[in-house]
Order: sequence, then structure tokens, then C-alpha cells
Amino acid sequence: MYDIIIIGAGASGISAALKASMIDSKLQILVLEKEAKCGRKLSASGNGKCNLTNSVFSKDCYHSIIGDLPSVFVENHNIDEVTGFFHDLGILTYDNNGYHYPISNKALQVTSALVKMCLLRGVEIINSCVVTSIKKMNDKDCYSVLAKDASYYGRNVILAAGSCASPMLGGCSLGYELAEQLGITVTDLYPGLTPMYVDDKNISLAKGVRLNGTVSLHINDIVKKETGQIQINEDNLSGIALMNLSCYLPLLNGSTIKDCLYIDIMPEYSWEKLKEFFVIQQSNNGKETVVLMLSKIFPSPFVKYLLTRIRVNADTIISELTDKQINRLVSNIKKLTFTPVYRDDYSKAQVTIGGINTKEIDSNSFESTKYKGLYIIGEMLDIAGCCGGYNITFAVLSGINAAKAITNKL
Repeated sequence: MYDIIIIGAGASGISAALKASMIDSKLQILVLEKEAKCGRKLSASGNGKCNLTNSVFSKDCYHSIIGDLPSVFVENHNIDEVTGFFHDLGILTYDNNGYHYPISNKALQVTSALVKMCLLRGVEIINSCVVTSIKKMNDKDCYSVLAKDASYYGRNVILAAGSCASPMLGGCSLGYELAEQLGITVTDLYPGLTPMYVDDKNISLAKGVRLNGTVSLHINDIVKKETGQIQINEDNLSGIALMNLSCYLPLLNGSTIKDCLYIDIMPEYSWEKLKEFFVIQQSNNGKETVVLMLSKIFPSPFVKYLLTRIRVNADTIISELTDKQINRLVSNIKKLTFTPVYRDDYSKAQVTIGGINTKEIDSNSFESTKYKGLYIIGEMLDIAGCCGGYNITFAVLSGINAAKAITNKL
């Protein structure tokens, strides 16, 4: 009989196992992981650098379909708990403009260290173990956890099986299926933190271009804005700003809202100042072609795309540009307009929007309100963070809280 059985060896599951073993070294803790390696998503996080947390910490950094867990979570916690946890484990961090990374800058090393510390503390880890069901055994006051070839018994179970996002790194629906077997509510699920696909047949002309700007998404009465780098791809737009806004696309409910995505690629200039600049160029450098003028400001592929969009020939002499053409050029730079197209594709998603209904979870201990001794943490819950370390923050702190709650009652 185990004191704690943890299903899933990602950031939340490993954090829970470590914290519980740190509080009480005598606990019998078992971690069951369906993948051959632990923490595959953690090892790939932060572009391999492992962005652990972020100095900007507010409820607006999290998304939830049902319930107010983001507000309660932010009110009850702070990022020092995350950095403190890693420091206690000997993993030092540094702050890069509010983004906190391990000094090693190696996510794989962080994962390896966490797993090795678990093993050193007596935590048992079984890899390539797919759990098929969890059953409450009231006569023995414990849970039976069934895998393909074995059954395990534990006084407490922590469900930390992750989400559907990033299937190439092990993301799947297993955790939700196990929860639904127990009658626990799972909301509708959507891919989040994804590139934003757009209805624009010419966007590939600017493939590979990176620009800084302000992006706004208008869906019905909801307006959301982000500022940051924008990357143009074959048929989509990506970068932190676009990926954060992608979490609102489920609001489209499968419909298409034409021209609701706007990008200002020169936010430091007002519309009037930018037009004034081009008018001055007409006067001072009137013999230049429009492609030469714009190539001094933007990458060449983007210039080609922009001119195609405003229907101006690249060889046009700028002194010959009409006032209407200049207005159209300025308007496209200040408000580049797109129609986003929602795709139900988890292959490029970093998180899943939706999950276990948080109204059925205690917001402090993360214990199920339907089953005493069952805890659900991390990505499985209906709470997803923006880019910037927020999802690891929630994974770690939910794991720590569950571990504390269990050890306090054992």
C-alpha cells in the first residue's frame, strides 16, 4: 500500500512527489508515467531553456472557461514560492527581464535533476506504464489504480496526467478519460498558445519575416491586445503576442469573424506622423522606387507582401504615389488586418484551454470535492497560462499544494 500514487511524471507530478518526500522521507510514493521518459514537455519548455516563472503575476495571465480559480490562485501565491522551491533543490535561477530561467539554461538538465532527486529520496517511478482506471475502494479506504499489467493501491492519488497539447511530447486525453470514468466533469477542450492561421492567400510572400508590433483581437464585445514579436509563416502568424491571443479563438465557436485581427507594425509612430514621413520622402527622395523606400524600413519579403496587398507596383517612383496610395500604405502599416481561422489542431499547441471543472476542485489543496484523497493538478485543470513561465508556475505550485495537503493529514 502506497501513501501516494501519482499518475504522470510531468512538472506537476514530479513537483508533488519531491515536495511530499521532502516533508516526510518515510512516505511510500509511487509515480506512474506512460512515456518512456519523464517530463518530456518540461524538457522542451522555454525553447529548451526552461522558463520557470515570471515576475509579472496576475489573474490576467491565466485563462479558464468555468470558475474563478485563476483569481484565487494568484491571490494565494507568488513567484517566490516557485524560485524558492527550485533553490531549495539546488537549482539556482536568474531573472531576464522578468522571465526566470535556471542558470544552466538547460531544461533537460532541470528535468534530469528533478527525477534523480526523486529517486534519491526513495520515490518509486515506473515508466511506460499506462493507467487504465482508478477506483475508489471504500471497504479499504484507498484507491485501486489499474495499469495494463498490474494493479497498485494507494491511500491518496494525484492525477497529473497532463493535457492534449503537444502530442509529439506525450500530450493526450488519458487524464480526462480517467477523470470522466469517476464522474468528474471535463469542460470542452480547445488547443491554446498556437499560431494563428489567417485567411490570406498572399501571406506566404513574407514567410520567415519577424517584426515587432501591437496585435489586437476583436471578437464580439471582447477586445484583447498584446505587444511583442510577430513571425510570419506559410499560412499563419506566430510569436508570443499571437500565441497568447490564440487562447481567445475558442470564443469564435467555429464561426469566422471577418477582419477582426489587427497588427500595428509601427506602434511608435502615429498614423499622421507616418504619413508625414512618407510625404517628406516624396519631396526629398522623389526619384526612388517605392520598393527602395520601404526596404530601408522593413525586410524585403515583407515589402513584397505589403506592396501586393496595397496593389502598388514595386517599380513605382515615390514622387508618383497618389495621396490615396500613401493613405492605403500607412493604413496597412498601422492596421494590418486579417481574418483568423480557428483550427482544432493540438500538434502546435502548448496548452489546452478547458479541462477538469475547477468548481469540483478545492482551490487550496486541489482535492476533488467528489472524492476524498483524490487530487487533480497541473495541465489537467481548466486553467491555462500565457507564454512566459505561467504554466510551469501553476504546475509546480499545484503539485506543492497537493503534497502539503496530503502530508498534513497522514
